[in-house]
Amino acid sequence: MQGCGRTAGAAAAALILIAGCEGGSGAAPTAAPSTSRPGAVPRSAELRLHWRFDEVTDPVTEVADASGEGRTGTAIASSGGRVEAVRPGHDGVGGAVRFPAVCIEVDGRCPRAAIQGPADPALDPGTAPFTFGVRVRVERAELTPAHGSNLMQKGSSLTSQWKLQIDDARGGRPSCVVRAAGGAPFTLVRARAGVADGRWHEVVCRRTAGELQILVDGEVVGAAAVAPGLVVAPAGMPVVAGAANAAIRNDQFHGELDEVFFAVG
Repeated sequence: MQGCGRTAGAAAAALILIAGCEGGSGAAPTAAPSTSRPGAVPRSAELRLHWRFDEVTDPVTEVADASGEGRTGTAIASSGGRVEAVRPGHDGVGGAVRFPAVCIEVDGRCPRAAIQGPADPALDPGTAPFTFGVRVRVERAELTPAHGSNLMQKGSSLTSQWKLQIDDARGGRPSCVVRAAGGAPFTLVRARAGVADGRWHEVVCRRTAGELQILVDGEVVGAAAVAPGLVVAPAGMPVVAGAANAAIRNDQFHGELDEVFFAVG
């Protein structure tokens, strides 16, 4: 999604209003209150994690959880990596975070960094509908063919998992993944178009009773069937944004993120 003050179509403008941007009257935009919900979260859903990044300082060490559930994020890093604070964020007034720049890995020396939250069972939705997503800004040159760019996840390829990534370095198309326990075959759905254009976009994954959907800027741009009984429960695994972890070959994302969230229902 484009930020306040940028040219946008009618659909994008509607999403901006939902997210808390103000304008049109000539007044300066103001930040949404801390109790605001991401526009992609259904009103019937329970918001369980919301990292807004509006209060972060540079370098980022901790990120408050605006959902009110107390699921604080902590910056993790290695090889000199760090998570940087960015101002303004997607709305033109708040904050966001930036991850290490592209680096060619030699002897494991590339900077790596991510934001890690708790291994909380409340983020293991089981068979329930759930939604998760981010605001992302990235250039095509920040996507590397050597690995995927993980935006947000819980679990791994060896466990149950839910994940949002950009593993298409050529087209910049984001994709959503859900996987049952024990590294079982996964369901993946990829957006029809890319988002690596240097502008802010809202990218969301939504698991319904029988479908996995991916939405970009409020529009469903891909879907795949999911068994209603599929159990998505990456128990004991932390939620992570910006990479899989801070180790070598961690699927490091190299752009900016804002409004990281997870909701059930």
